[in-house]
Amino acid sequence: MKKIVFFFTLSIQLFAFDFNTFSSDFTQTIKTKNSTLSYRGSFVLTKQKAFWSYTSPTKKEIYINQHHITIVEHDLEQVIFSTLQNIPNLNEIFKEATMIDKNKLIAHYEDKTYTIILNKEQIQSINYNDEFDNIITINLSNQKKDFPINENIFVPQFPKNYDKVY
Repeated sequence: MKKIVFFFTLSIQLFAFDFNTFSSDFTQTIKTKNSTLSYRGSFVLTKQKAFWSYTSPTKKEIYINQHHITIVEHDLEQVIFSTLQNIPNLNEIFKEATMIDKNKLIAHYEDKTYTIILNKEQIQSINYNDEFDNIITINLSNQKKDFPINENIFVPQFPKNYDKVY
């Protein structure tokens, strides 16, 4: 599931989607054979950093600075410090993308097929099956790009009493 969470964290270069800063609200749906789970939140990206804020079903923040990640799990009152490995690389995925029609691309990357749906040259959704054969759909809304950003948003914020996991 961590692959899903970090899917958007790398630079995106696609048509008019080349950016210095980018933000969006998102809904991420995971469909298994028996159930459906949805996450909601927003994220802010630069070419090197990312901040994800999950608001539903639980509150969580994810801070990414190149290969380092900090996950603040409020329900567990813990902070996880780690490094990123085996994360889908959007640059590589988009390099492999083939335009099917003016609003749909297909990419084959690391034994997965990604379907990218565009709307007015913006990514509307990305769909793929994960390693457990779950269907993952990430819908974007309220997209903004190339806006001024306060770099402090990428500095992890959490209460001092939270447990720290390294």
